[in-house]
Amino acid sequence: MIQTYTIRSKLIILFTLTFIIVCVLFVVLLQIEGNAYNEKVNAKQADLIKFLVASKKRSYLNNDLKKDLENMGFKKLEPNSLTQSIHKKAEKLFEARESDCSFSSLLYHHNIYLSINCEHFSGIFKQKDNDRIYGLLLTSFFFFAFLFIFMYFSVLNSLKPFKKLKNEIIKINSNETPDFKDYSKDEIGMIALEFDKAYRKNQDLIHSRQLFLRTIMHELKTPIGKGRIIAEMTKDEKQKIRLIEIFERMNNLINEFAKIENLFSKNYNLILENHHFSTFLNEAKNSLLRDDFDKVIKINLHNDPIINADIEIFSLIIKNLLDNALKYSTNGTCELECFEHYFVIKNQGQALEHSLEFYTKAFTRDKNTKDKEGMGLGLYIIYEVCKLHNFELKYAFKEHTHHFKIFFGENNGL
Repeated sequence: MIQTYTIRSKLIILFTLTFIIVCVLFVVLLQIEGNAYNEKVNAKQADLIKFLVASKKRSYLNNDLKKDLENMGFKKLEPNSLTQSIHKKAEKLFEARESDCSFSSLLYHHNIYLSINCEHFSGIFKQKDNDRIYGLLLTSFFFFAFLFIFMYFSVLNSLKPFKKLKNEIIKINSNETPDFKDYSKDEIGMIALEFDKAYRKNQDLIHSRQLFLRTIMHELKTPIGKGRIIAEMTKDEKQKIRLIEIFERMNNLINEFAKIENLFSKNYNLILENHHFSTFLNEAKNSLLRDDFDKVIKINLHNDPIINADIEIFSLIIKNLLDNALKYSTNGTCELECFEHYFVIKNQGQALEHSLEFYTKAFTRDKNTKDKEGMGLGLYIIYEVCKLHNFELKYAFKEHTHHFKIFFGENNGL
């Protein structure tokens, strides 16, 4: 499984690795410069010691040496614990003797000292500018570290509005009103502004669509109501029953359209209840309004499982599947079988031109369905309702027969 990282995590990793690499480079540079400087100092001390050894002026060694060493940049260290440690633990790089004097160059803790031990004069000297290169590099490092840390927190602080923007988008998914205000005028602020524009435009489209559909449904219900009144006044009882069924069918279709619109506009809250499959089937049968239901649809309930679903919406799945099966059946009949974990609807017909995914999209039709009534929304509605219930729609074509299966799972229901 591929590990995914947030932008914040990636920046933290990037800054951390960069800082570590720079620190390592500074340490290496200090080491290189220190070694080069020590070599230079050691060479100077070697030349100085050779000069002192070659000199036969004992009076010079005893009287004027300290003054001349100070003029050459050497400073005598006062006797203390450091000088004692240097005497005991320092590494001798160079040593020379002349009469009653000894001269040596000592390496201790990456610093080079000059040790002079004469009968009337002795001491440990260190060049005054010995740490200048270290001071320059350390100053540069601390300046870089300060600048780097400042940039690190500045970049991370710039990402904070992303979290606020994410929370506002989550509000949209929770049907809450987001607030895309109080953003700085940077790239994130521009994104928030565009989100605000898109959200408002989308809300206007939703409201206009709802108003349009509700107006249409209201206008259709008016003539249906009038037609129902006229049907009640019809003297022919058989014709009266037929007209009433037609107007009820039209009214049910309008109500069904309203449910679908609310469902896919996220304004419908599923009411999940436990019912036997036969209960959902009876609801679908009533919605289908087929007088010949038992003649054209063969029902075989091997099991009558309890399903946890919205009774209005799930019965709509069964109704649409049965309606499609009858509409596209070559012999005008279909069959429904129910098992413990799924039910299947079968009908004879021609093989589909495309895969199931093609037909689960809205308004899709092939050449075999162009002469049929409808808008190509049947399988789209079924597929979307299955997703809402976490059910699974599967399809197979065997022996000139379509098999549409809805799996509601072994853990669904009681």
